[in-house]
Amino acid sequence: MNKIGLGVAATFTAEPLGDALRFWAAELGVEGEVAFAPYDQVFPSLLDSGSVLGRAGAAVVLVRAEDLVAGDLVAGDSAAEQDGLDEVEAVATDLAAALRTSARASGTPHVLIVCPPSPEHGSPEAHARLASSLARAFEGDRAVSVLTSAEPYEPAPEAVHDAFADRTGNVPYTDRYFAALAAAAARRLHAMTTPRPKVVAVDCDGTLWDGVVGEDGPDGVVIGPERMEIWRELARQVAAGRLLCLCSKNEEKDVREVFARHPELPVGLDDVAAMRVGWEAKSQSLRSLAAELDLGLDSFVFLDDSPVECAEVRAGCPEVLTLRLPAGAAEAAAFLRHCWPLDLTAVTEADRERTRRYQEERQREQARDEMSLADFFATLDLGVTITPAGPEHEARAAQLAERTNQFNLSGVRRLDGDEKFVVDVRDRFGDYGVVGLTDVRTEGDTLRAGAFLLSCRALGRGVEHRMLAHLGALARERGLARVALAFRATERNQPARDFLAALPATVEPYGEEAAWYVLDAGAAAAVVHVPGPAEERAAGPARTTRTTRIAEPASSAGWAAVERIATRLTGADAILDAMRAARPVAEVAGASPVEAAVMRMWAELLDVAPASVSDGFFQLGGHSLRLVQFMARVRAEFGVELPFDTLYTTSFTVAEVAKAIEERQLADTDDEELAGLLDELAGLSDEEIDALLDSGNG
Repeated sequence: MNKIGLGVAATFTAEPLGDALRFWAAELGVEGEVAFAPYDQVFPSLLDSGSVLGRAGAAVVLVRAEDLVAGDLVAGDSAAEQDGLDEVEAVATDLAAALRTSARASGTPHVLIVCPPSPEHGSPEAHARLASSLARAFEGDRAVSVLTSAEPYEPAPEAVHDAFADRTGNVPYTDRYFAALAAAAARRLHAMTTPRPKVVAVDCDGTLWDGVVGEDGPDGVVIGPERMEIWRELARQVAAGRLLCLCSKNEEKDVREVFARHPELPVGLDDVAAMRVGWEAKSQSLRSLAAELDLGLDSFVFLDDSPVECAEVRAGCPEVLTLRLPAGAAEAAAFLRHCWPLDLTAVTEADRERTRRYQEERQREQARDEMSLADFFATLDLGVTITPAGPEHEARAAQLAERTNQFNLSGVRRLDGDEKFVVDVRDRFGDYGVVGLTDVRTEGDTLRAGAFLLSCRALGRGVEHRMLAHLGALARERGLARVALAFRATERNQPARDFLAALPATVEPYGEEAAWYVLDAGAAAAVVHVPGPAEERAAGPARTTRTTRIAEPASSAGWAAVERIATRLTGADAILDAMRAARPVAEVAGASPVEAAVMRMWAELLDVAPASVSDGFFQLGGHSLRLVQFMARVRAEFGVELPFDTLYTTSFTVAEVAKAIEERQLADTDDEELAGLLDELAGLSDEEIDALLDSGNG
């Protein structure tokens, strides 16, 4: 989450979410207040740039279908039911438009949570239609992410709704469910704002299977149901575009044999981008994998059950996020479900094809090793297609702008030109997909490219030259005299500098540390690729010696609590316990058990914890919403309902409310006993009743 704060808007009273969100901010070391929009003002808050959502660094919006749609769906009346569902679709369209407006205007991440309907007056059909419509609307969107449940923190169904608090103050959910919603929202915002590892490197013995393949043999290791859950999680990672690597101290032939003898595994060797199976230190193996994949070590997460191996990697490769899995298979699978670094939000088609493309790149490298560079380029059969960007390219274009560093001429992350062009590349080894992007506008006689970037996997093969030639041809076609490329030096775009230095361009400085590289349109259109020393460095084996860099401080701060979150904060009850532990209440000598319970509740709800049984609720910062929450907790814990006229007094103290609870319990108990006696008498005959009366008179 962003340090300047979090804005929340909801169609119901959602302020109980605040304490849990503040807990997560503290857990993750994030600064900034949590602010709430006025009650049931979702649409105005999204459309007003001066609202809580417009001013915050991130936004959470919570909606229920029943709050957005006028009237109830009519069960059994198909026409009325269809009209109601059509209204849900219309509301979903309007809400999606408002969310896009807010996210684009603020430039901040938005999380939308479609919350469950109330059992009394909600419609499961309307909820399902709203959730599916909004999920489709923002599929692959990098600015707005939709949650349709609080998974994996969802409590049991009976712990979700609070009918009393909903009826009393439109607070529809229990403390447990608000804790679950906050955890799910914080986790999703973290995934949207914190760089994700690109590579999952895993150990084998004790991680992918039980047993030691070198001792037990390929037939002796065990992959039970819980271990299979780990494999399924790895399969999900591969499907989402993460590169999977094996890093194990074993004989490679033994590891390969385990895969061969278990064809039922959801991950096969074809899904493994690279492996280092041998006897060198795992830190060395990881460095070798990083070199082969041409990625920094800060792109890796390493999973191993051995504390010794984890310590060695942490010492030898501090850039790697090293996580020790629990020894038990079930616990390890649960750990991965709650491992925030493995979360991904928007997944593009390019992500899903990443492993295949890395494997194709190895084939290219082998071909380069077998022939001269000139022969290699001559036989590459490179195909470059440059087309205007359409809606289907939006997610990939945003991803390229965000991730491309080495060949990003201006270092831009946001695109604001009048036209965008995407670059699709393929060769005889396979399809690279969309790997390049230009963002242009016309000024006078000049076509200016504010963004000109290319993924490093296509760098050094002449694609960048064809991109410039395309702009030159476009300028000439439109009667423009010049093409200008924006450039700003960054720590990592040396390849971009090398490209510009070789062009017949003049340099026009502008702003701070920026310049336009300007070419005659004809000269730009005539640019061709001539392999030379620079291309040799970019295309040959030497390119795999990149220097790794340490992760940015903001990222490392985000990962500091990863293992604790994945092992301890795995459910609503555990989160509530941690929140209570963070705000302990002082013990008061002589306090009764009920008074102690009331003090604990107030310590969790109020800004100032009570120090004695004489402290008053409103003097400690209580207000009407907190009062409703307190009444709901009393009802849940003690089984009694406290009337408002008892509580809305200046003398509402710990001692007095504890006394009221005890009196209500006693009254309810007396009523139950009387009801029991009446039931017992109803079951007696007249003769038995007369006998009881006679014995009483005697």
